[in-house]
Amino acid sequence: MYTENQNNMEQYEDDEIVLDLSGLLEDYIRCLKRCWLQLLLVLLTVTALTVAYFNRSYEPFYEAKLTYAVERTGDAATDASIAKRLSSSVSSVTALEEFRQDLTENIQEKSLNDNYQFSSVNTEGSNLFTVYLKTNNYKNTNLLIENFKDVYPKWASEITGTVELQIADESLAGKNPSNPYSLPKSAAMGLLAGAALCFVIATVYAFTTKTVRRESDMKKLTVKGCVAMIPEARQKKRRNGKKAQLLITNKHVDWGFKQAVLAAQNRIERQMEKENKHVLLVSSTIPEEGKSLMALNIALGFSMQDKKVLVVDGDFRNPSIGKILGLEENHHGLADYFKQKCFLNDIIQSKNNLDVICGGSVRDKASSVLKQKEMEHLMEALVNDYDYIVIDTPPSALFTDATLLSEYADSVLYVVRHDRAITREIKDGLEPFIRNEKLLGYLINRKPGGYSTYGRYGKYSSYKQYGKYKRYIDLDEKTMDTEDSL
Repeated sequence: MYTENQNNMEQYEDDEIVLDLSGLLEDYIRCLKRCWLQLLLVLLTVTALTVAYFNRSYEPFYEAKLTYAVERTGDAATDASIAKRLSSSVSSVTALEEFRQDLTENIQEKSLNDNYQFSSVNTEGSNLFTVYLKTNNYKNTNLLIENFKDVYPKWASEITGTVELQIADESLAGKNPSNPYSLPKSAAMGLLAGAALCFVIATVYAFTTKTVRRESDMKKLTVKGCVAMIPEARQKKRRNGKKAQLLITNKHVDWGFKQAVLAAQNRIERQMEKENKHVLLVSSTIPEEGKSLMALNIALGFSMQDKKVLVVDGDFRNPSIGKILGLEENHHGLADYFKQKCFLNDIIQSKNNLDVICGGSVRDKASSVLKQKEMEHLMEALVNDYDYIVIDTPPSALFTDATLLSEYADSVLYVVRHDRAITREIKDGLEPFIRNEKLLGYLINRKPGGYSTYGRYGKYSSYKQYGKYKRYIDLDEKTMDTEDSL
C-alpha cells in the first residue's frame, strides 16, 4: 500500500539534478513573460547606473610623443642596443625628483599639476624609441613635451655616455582628448551588464521555482500518469458581451479546449470501465485550479456517451457547481440532506443532461455536516441509479473533506493548475489518495500554448499563501471547520 508513497519520498528528496534544456528554456521564456516589466526596470536601472558611473569617473587625457633615433657608433646593432636601454630607463628617469625639477623649471606652478606620466616603446632591432607623455590638460602636455626635448638629451648622456639623439618624429597634443567620452559605448556596456544581471535573475528563478510546469515535475510526486494537458482556453464573446461558462457544451468555448477535455474523459472512462469503477472524485491542491470546472466537464463528457451521470458538489465551504450551471441558489443540497431537512429526490436537479446535487446551505462546521452512515446509504442508493458519479471537493491540501469523501469514491482525479501550487503542497494534497490507492491520475490544467493562442479563464488572485484565499479562509467560525484546515 505504501510502495508508491515511499518511492515518491525517495525521489522527491533525491538531490540529483537532471538538466532538461528544453524545460530550462521554457522556464526562461516563462520568466520573461511573467516578469518582463521587472526585468526591464532592472535592465534600465543597471544601464543608467553604469552610464552615471562612467560619466562620473571619466577623466580625459591628452597625449604627445617624440620618436628619437640614436646615432652614436654608426653600428646598427650597437645603436639599437643603446636605444633599447634608453627606452627602458625613461620611466625610472622621469620619476626622479631632480628630473622633474629640470623639466618644470620654467613653468609656473599655478599652471601645472603633477598629473602627468611618461612611458616609452622601443622599436625592436632598430635604433628608434618613442617617448609618450600623457596629462589631463592639453596645454600642459605640449609645454612639458617641449621642455622634455631640451632636458632629456643631457640625462640620456649621463645614462649611456655621450649620445646624439635625433628627433625622427614629433606629435603634439590637440584640444580633443585621446580618450573621448562615448555615451553610446557606456550605454552599451550598461545594457550588457543589465542583460547579464537579468540572465542571472532568470536562472535563479528557473532553478528555484517549485511549481508544476510540465509532466516531468509531477513524476517526482507520483508514478501515476498524466491523464491530459488541458490548454489555457479563450472564451468567445457573446453578442450581448456576457462571458460564457467554460463548459464543453458551450459553443463559445474554444475547440482545442473541448478536444483536450474529451480526450481526458475518454481515458478516464476506459480506465474506470476496465476496473469496473463508477464513482470519480475530483480534487486539487489549492483554490482556483479549475477543479470544479474540470469535474463538470468530465461529467458532461460522460453524458455525451449516453451515460447516466450525477454530479455531487461536496464542497460545502464554497459550493460552485450550481452557480456554474445556473441552478437555483436556494434549492436544497447535500448539506440539507445530511441535516435531515429533505429527502433524496428533493436535492437532485437536472441541467444539460446531468443530474446534480448541489452543496446546499452550511451554517455549522463543514466537517460536522458530513455523516458517515448517511453518506454510505446515499452512495449505495446512487450507485445503483447512475453509470457514473462525479464528486467535487474542496482543495485537498487545505481541508480534510476531500480525504473523507474519497472513502466513498472508486477513483480520484487530481487537478493541477500549471505554475500555481508549489510541489511540496501538491505532494501533501496527493498523499491521502496515494495512501488509500484511489489515485487514478492527474491532469495539468491551463497549460500555456497548446492548440492555439489562448487567453485566460478569468481574473484570479495570485497564489502566495493560504491566507490569501478569502473565499475559503476568511470565513466565520460557524462556517469554516478550522480544526480540519491547515
